[in-house]
Amino acid sequence: MSTDGGKSWVSAGLGKDLGKYSFREWHMAVNLSAGPHELKVRATSNDGKTQPMEALWNPAGYLRNVVETVRVTAS
Repeated sequence: MSTDGGKSWVSAGLGKDLGKYSFREWHMAVNLSAGPHELKVRATSNDGKTQPMEALWNPAGYLRNVVETVRVTAS
């Protein structure tokens, strides 16, 4: 997870592995100052490959592989 636009990354805690094609829960506590923030998350494979910042679509038009961004406002 990144709170600084992808300049630095911190590993999150992972939930149970439910299988090859399943989603996997993750969790991380962060302290954010009041105001708007962009939180970025990416997956890393067992061999160290990470998701790209720009979406790479496969030829069939599915399997979106990209760093995800969520905008939040802390108070």
